[in-house]
Amino acid sequence: MPKKQTRQNLCPECETPVKDPYKTWELVAPFPDKKMRITVTIFGIYECPKCGKKFRAVVSKAKLGTESIEL
Repeated sequence: MPKKQTRQNLCPECETPVKDPYKTWELVAPFPDKKMRITVTIFGIYECPKCGKKFRAVVSKAKLGTESIEL
């Protein structure tokens, strides 16, 4: 069973927690790892509700292989 991480995105200026990104996109790794899994990373752009700073952060990662999917 894969490990479940709870990651909270914090504003780099004022460290206020930001809930949801307003834009997301996927980045697929061009080469597999040693277990022949492909890593798909989902990035997002967040806007701080307190100071208005916009910043990028990782939303989630998934490793896709022939046997299983690891989040």
